[in-house]
Amino acid sequence: MAVVLKPLAPVDAIAAFELRKGNLAETFSWQDFWQEEHATSFTVAKSAGFDILKDISDAFERALKEGRTPAEFARSLRPVLEAKGWWGKKLVEDPLTGEIRPAQLGSARRLQTVFDANMRTSYAAGHWAGFERNRKSRPFLRYVCLLDDRTRPAHRARHNLVLPIDHPYWEMWAPPCGWNCRCTLQSLSQRDIDRLLAEGEKLQFEPPQDTYRNFVNSRTGEIVRVPDGIDPGWAYNPGRAGYEARVNKAVAEKISGASPELVTAAVEERVSSSAFERFVRRPQGAMPVMPISPELAGALGVDARVALLSAETMVKQLARHPEMTIEDYRLLPAMPAKATLAVTDGPLSVVLIRLTGGRWLHAVVKSTKSRKAAFLTSYRFTSEDRVLKLLARDGVRIVLDRRED
Repeated sequence: MAVVLKPLAPVDAIAAFELRKGNLAETFSWQDFWQEEHATSFTVAKSAGFDILKDISDAFERALKEGRTPAEFARSLRPVLEAKGWWGKKLVEDPLTGEIRPAQLGSARRLQTVFDANMRTSYAAGHWAGFERNRKSRPFLRYVCLLDDRTRPAHRARHNLVLPIDHPYWEMWAPPCGWNCRCTLQSLSQRDIDRLLAEGEKLQFEPPQDTYRNFVNSRTGEIVRVPDGIDPGWAYNPGRAGYEARVNKAVAEKISGASPELVTAAVEERVSSSAFERFVRRPQGAMPVMPISPELAGALGVDARVALLSAETMVKQLARHPEMTIEDYRLLPAMPAKATLAVTDGPLSVVLIRLTGGRWLHAVVKSTKSRKAAFLTSYRFTSEDRVLKLLARDGVRIVLDRRED
């Protein structure tokens, strides 16, 4: 009797995609979602106004779990997309401007791009989960190219680059580094490196010098610097972003129904991690940074256990408050419990003030309009005079006051 061996499903890659498929986001342009935003959401450009995202995500999930080819993925989808009018070139409305313009909707080529990009980012996130599990025994990563006539010169120049897993270079140069990029990362032990060198492999231990170009995001008008050799929108670490999104989800699930003490402990563990230090250095995604105490939840009217710090806010923090150190940010989990003052500043915002070591810390937490989530929107040092001016403003209500303690 013949034995048929079936390959094991890529469990980590599937888990990474399952997180994204839970947040379907219609967009008009690929620039509407930027870099690490893809770690927590699934979107397809020109999907706005069409009910097709769940069809595409379900088809891709089947392809990922069952090892289907791009052709099988496209073949299963085409009849569904055609029936819903999402096929060929059509005039569509840009929801940002209201402009009617011709656009390419579904096509075999577009579905190939959707398949390739999502497959490679899902596998990258799965691989990074393995890198983290094995980092003690395999603390190095190796950049590996497929060396043929399709290899981009900038990617070829990085073939066999070996650096520690925490090296800042991987914050941008982590495959996939663009559309249809076939490069990957491989984890290595010191013994692996010694063996490769003994076999005559030419490894690099210093990254090539990067050069940059300007790219204008036509949707936002923002000008960003993109390394030469990386496509716009890919200058981040897709694998780590997907892995970190899974960890943050696990933290959220861990604290669901937990006591305030366990919530605080979970957030403190996250903020004390090397992952948080990387986030502060180069923001990607979001991080849980502050437990929502019962008093804070009541003041915000929010149904959330933790406040998140988004990459967008972290970028603003770095620009506006460069004096804030990693040690200062690691004081955030204790803010609700050790706040000297907490006051409301509008229906969705609470300001926490803490006097510590002779200095006043000022943190603003805002609820989303849905009251389902809360975000830290500002964190800085302030002065006693500014605290008194805040208390004197119309509409400000004191939630807690420990000044006499």
